[in-house]
Amino acid sequence: MGVVVACHPGAGRGWQTWCVRAVWVVLGATVGVVVAPLSWTWLRSVGRVRDVDDVPDREVALVLGAGVRWDGVPSRILQGRLDVAVDLFQAGKVRRIIVSGSPESRGHSEPVVMRRYLVSRGVPESAVELDESGVDTCSSCRTASREHGSLIVVTTRFHLRRSITLARRFGIDAHGVGHDAAAEGLRRVNARASRREVLATGKAFWLPR
Repeated sequence: MGVVVACHPGAGRGWQTWCVRAVWVVLGATVGVVVAPLSWTWLRSVGRVRDVDDVPDREVALVLGAGVRWDGVPSRILQGRLDVAVDLFQAGKVRRIIVSGSPESRGHSEPVVMRRYLVSRGVPESAVELDESGVDTCSSCRTASREHGSLIVVTTRFHLRRSITLARRFGIDAHGVGHDAAAEGLRRVNARASRREVLATGKAFWLPR
């Protein structure tokens, strides 16, 4: 969003005062558009961002998709999320795992790929539930809310507060555990995604679905 307010050097004092006020209004509106959504997600998720060790036990974990490679292998970001889900399952924090993603990701069903990865890491196939409606975070949370009143959201840390907030919007008592992508050598990907997250958070706040 960009607005240009031009104040002519030769303008009278009244005109210059109006220009200054207009500039402050524009700056205030711009800050509000960014700050309000970020404050919303922080307030709705405060105390709910946890680690594997201290997250409350729940029946299910909801793992949000993050892309599949052409060869049918989860992207590195997605592998990190799935590894967190494995840790939760092995620690006894959850008994089932919902894998939510797009039915068409580079020629593959993202949830099917996610389930295959979890099974290869020792999670029983019977403990993994597919959700192919998860084309975005909102859709994943909406679908999960139809059967679950509480759960653990699993995603990347830059995405965690918005995910918890959206889950709560749909009536889910959600806590979240995030994968630290930056700590595993994905700093550039993490930085780009974090910038996009600001826009996605604004969309979720200003255009609720």
